[in-house]
Amino acid sequence: MNTFLIALQFITTLPVKGKLNYSEKNIARSMLYYPLVGTIIGIILVVVNLILSKILPNLVVNILLIISWVALTGGIHLDGLSDSFDGIFGGKDKERILDIMHDSNVGVYGVLAIVLILLLKFTLLTELPIQDKNMLLITVPTISRFAMVLAVYLFPYARKEGFGKAYKLYLKRKHLLVASLWTFLLATVLLFWQGLVLIIVALLSVLLIGKHITNKIEGLTGDNYGAVNEIIEVVILLVSIIVI
Repeated sequence: MNTFLIALQFITTLPVKGKLNYSEKNIARSMLYYPLVGTIIGIILVVVNLILSKILPNLVVNILLIISWVALTGGIHLDGLSDSFDGIFGGKDKERILDIMHDSNVGVYGVLAIVLILLLKFTLLTELPIQDKNMLLITVPTISRFAMVLAVYLFPYARKEGFGKAYKLYLKRKHLLVASLWTFLLATVLLFWQGLVLIIVALLSVLLIGKHITNKIEGLTGDNYGAVNEIIEVVILLVSIIVI
């Protein structure tokens, strides 16, 4: 329960009460619950969608869904996306890229990344088949959180020190397997073979994103994990329109 609550506290704004043991091992182990936390986020979004759809037009509902989506995470992954784009596109070498990502100021590339990713999410939500929308609202944040776990496991950590280093040091194969199992079961139960297609697309996307960033800074950082989550959400929504 301790590690689940750590996961809930770290990647959502949902209230968590009680004293938790924030050891580096527990922080890393909490990642096995990331897909489950994504499912919880999705269920909340479904509730919001069901309630608002009864009283508001679809476009308005989708705008409010995007706002709810951001509010549930406190924009933590968007912040990682912004920092990643500022660094990758604004820096010429590893040290400069890492320095830019560490800077709390937001640059042009970061602003563009946030605006474009939210615009894409809104557009893709609008184009989703109504009968499949609720299933996808649950599946998409589940797979995207699994993608973060996968990125941590597959790629080295780029900084010598940093909060994200604990994830890399103590995340084990068994944790990845538990996260994988939950993601696979949920996606295939809700979406059948199409759910498996979405997982495969997410896996390939993580490999491409991770390889591209690793070529530049010899690994990934905590900001990059957040960027992976945001990009995978959009990719999965896009592919959903094609295969579902």
